[in-house]
Amino acid sequence: MSQYGEIKCLDISTFKQVSSALYKDEGIVVLSGEKELRLISGPARVDVLILFVCTEGKFQINVNMSTIVVAEGDALLCKPNDLIDESVFFPGFQGYALCLSPQIIRECVPGDGIWKQAFRHRDKSVVQVSPEAFKALKLYGELLCLKTRAEHRRPRGREAVLSIIRSLQCELLDELDDRYSPDDEQRQRDVLFRNFIDLLVGCKVKPRAVSWYSERLFVTSKHLSTMCKLVSGRTAGDWIKEYVLMDIRFQLKYSDKSIKEISEMMNFPNLSFFAKYVRINLGASPTELRKKLRERK
Repeated sequence: MSQYGEIKCLDISTFKQVSSALYKDEGIVVLSGEKELRLISGPARVDVLILFVCTEGKFQINVNMSTIVVAEGDALLCKPNDLIDESVFFPGFQGYALCLSPQIIRECVPGDGIWKQAFRHRDKSVVQVSPEAFKALKLYGELLCLKTRAEHRRPRGREAVLSIIRSLQCELLDELDDRYSPDDEQRQRDVLFRNFIDLLVGCKVKPRAVSWYSERLFVTSKHLSTMCKLVSGRTAGDWIKEYVLMDIRFQLKYSDKSIKEISEMMNFPNLSFFAKYVRINLGASPTELRKKLRERK
């Protein structure tokens, strides 16, 4: 039997099945330590927001086909529709993860909170916090452990957990604000860029035409690309291509679908066009690339 199959989706119900979870309810799951965090495994598409905080040691995880090392004092955001696969936990690792459903994000984090502001830093999913903020994040983790163990069955236990999460958000927002203080014009560009990325990431099958996105954002394709270039250094077309190629590589590596089925699923006009697109952008035919990806450690 093949080791490959349908790529799974990690949603809040997945994590609620973890019997040893520190806390779990309708939209929140708190996991702690290497044993529990190993349950956040791929290959999978994430349908929740996951905030990892490393309090000791380090771990490594592949997010969107890129290897990320999270060390002591770092926080890592995995956002809905991110793709994750292999993870490695080094000796001495300690940390925790908050898994939040889209509904709880809206309830717990109103406005332009850490989750939306993170789109300004999409190339830097890891937030390296200051020593003072790290002490606070570590204490928030200990407080979460205390409250979730002792009070999750009490009438106001859930509200206490939400309050801790809101406070943790403020700590991370302060860290981002120290690195990023936009003026009004920059904020307007940021809003458009963030909405574009939000729209792009939210499409499980990503349209490849800039016009598809610009029409839904009520701007011209030229204006959208110009603003993306000013904010991120890359055009809208560059971002679209990156996410399309990321999905292609993930499907080729982990899915049991045939090349033709992947081509059709991703809305390419025919198999020949798909093969040419892959060869031009990734330097090999889909069949060759699948073999290389599956052989790579």
